[in-house]
Amino acid sequence: LIPFQSLNLLLKSIGATLTDVQDIVFKLAFFELRYHFCTTQQLQSAVIRHYSKQAIKQMYILILGLDVLGNPFGFIRGLSEGVEAFFYEPYQGAIQGPEEFIEGMALGFKALVGGAVGGLAGAASRITGAMAKGVAAITMDEDYQQKRREAMNKQPTGLREGITRGGKGLVSGFVSGITGIVTKPIRGAQEEGAAGFFKGVGKGLVGAVARPTGGIIDMASSTFQGIKKVADSSEDVISLRPPRFFGEDGVIRPYRLRDGTGSQMLQVKKM
Repeated sequence: LIPFQSLNLLLKSIGATLTDVQDIVFKLAFFELRYHFCTTQQLQSAVIRHYSKQAIKQMYILILGLDVLGNPFGFIRGLSEGVEAFFYEPYQGAIQGPEEFIEGMALGFKALVGGAVGGLAGAASRITGAMAKGVAAITMDEDYQQKRREAMNKQPTGLREGITRGGKGLVSGFVSGITGIVTKPIRGAQEEGAAGFFKGVGKGLVGAVARPTGGIIDMASSTFQGIKKVADSSEDVISLRPPRFFGEDGVIRPYRLRDGTGSQMLQVKKM
C-alpha cells in the first residue's frame, strides 16, 4: 500500500510539473444573437457550444505556453514587442527632432536585442526550472519542495544575484542530499515507526541523488533568470512611499507616513 501511495504521489507531482504554464493569453470571440427567440435551455446550450469551440481553437496557445517546452508563446510575444519597439521608437523620435531620432534608434535596438536575448534566456530558464521541479518531485519530500519553491519564486535582480542564488542552491542541494541519508530514516522512525524508517531510507537514498541534481539545474535556471533580467529593457517601478492606510470605516483621510509605514509592517508580518 505504501509503495502504491508513493508512486501515485510521484506521478501527480510530475504531472503537475509537466502542465505548468505562464504568461498565456486566451482570446475568445464574443457570443451574440440578434432577433432570435429561444428557450433558456437552448440559449445555454448555444453559449456552451460556442465557447467550447473557441477554447478548442485556442488549445495551441495552452500547449505553446508550457514551461517544459520553454513557453514558446511568451518568447514569440516578447520578441514581437522588441521588433515593434525597434520601429516605433525611431519613428516617435523622428517626429520630435534629429537628436530624439538617434535616441529612439538606440532605444529600439536595445528593445530588439533585449527581446531576443531575454526571450531565449527566459525559455532556457523555464525549461531548466521545469526539469528541476520534476527532479524535486522525485524526492517526495514536501518540506524540501516547499523551500525550493520559496527560493525560486524570488526573482534575481541581475546576473550576479542569479549566479549567487544558484550557487547557494547548489551547495544546499549537496548538503541536504548527503545529510538526508541519516536524517530521513530517523525522522521517519520517530513519526511512523518501522514503516517510516524504511520509507525514510528510500527518501534519503533518492534525495542523495535527486537533490544535488536539482541544485545543479536550479543553478542554471537562476543564471538564465539573471541574464533575462539584465536583457529586460523595462525599468522596475519602485514605490515612493508606503500605501495609504484605510481604517475599518473606509474613510479616505489625509496621508500620514507613520500610519502607512505601520500598516505595511503589519502586512509583511502576516505574510
